[in-house]
Amino acid sequence: MLGAPDDNFEEFVSNWDLFKDRIVVFLGAGASVGAKNSSGEWLPNAYELRNRLWEHFKHDKSKPFDPAELKLMSLEHAASIIEAKIGRDELARYLSSAFKCEKPLWSHIALPHLSPRSVFTTNYDELVELGYKQHDALYDVICDDRMPTSGRVPLYKPHGSLSHSNQLVGHGGLVITQFDYFDMISKYRNMLKKTITGFGQTCVVVIGYSFGDMDIGSELYELRRQNAGTPWYTIFPRADPLVRRMYTNRLKIEQINRTFEDFLADLDDRVNFLPAHAKYLMKDQLQREGRIQ
Repeated sequence: MLGAPDDNFEEFVSNWDLFKDRIVVFLGAGASVGAKNSSGEWLPNAYELRNRLWEHFKHDKSKPFDPAELKLMSLEHAASIIEAKIGRDELARYLSSAFKCEKPLWSHIALPHLSPRSVFTTNYDELVELGYKQHDALYDVICDDRMPTSGRVPLYKPHGSLSHSNQLVGHGGLVITQFDYFDMISKYRNMLKKTITGFGQTCVVVIGYSFGDMDIGSELYELRRQNAGTPWYTIFPRADPLVRRMYTNRLKIEQINRTFEDFLADLDDRVNFLPAHAKYLMKDQLQREGRIQ
């Protein structure tokens, strides 16, 4: 076992036969931790992206950059100011470069073998798509309110995707400024409800998502209040009993203290859902073969 003993993980394993055919996976930024872009840079989190954008486009280059000068300015607000300065196209080009990856992580080639009914991600990157390209299952990237293509795994990306970055917000364009979020809340709330509605009778596994997005987080919160019958689980590496209690009491979601990688590796160790060529023990060989980062 890679992760520490965890009662909620044991509960998930014991429920595996009940839920394995009706799992929905929800990925946040934490699911991409450890990945590098095509330039060899780590994919940034929100705080790092705010700093990179500001230093690159707004900061006076004649002076050293100190992130403290931004104080509590959010990424969304900083991006709005930068968009006003340089325009949307240049901002989109920068984001595409920052999040463009050539290879997936091991977790992303293991994920399709979990056979999720659908995948929902707030991430721009295409790590999930790169993982599915090494699997027999076909996927369908959905950034608006259309119905998924029959026979394909729906991959919902309401905050946009690099493959659709030249489209309008709500149709694949990257949600980055505070005004983009306003557009999402006012125009695409129905799309979020439609794509999340099926979660009611499924076991939702939330990985690396902090519920910090008010548009999606509030929808998840309300949906969970209405459909609390089937257990949901959230996966992130933190052993804090008060955090766990908050998730249980307020969100009705059980936290498992694992990284994305550790969760999939430990789950396979217990229920054997991965084929031999994709197991965690093959990670080094997969890297040598150039299939993963």
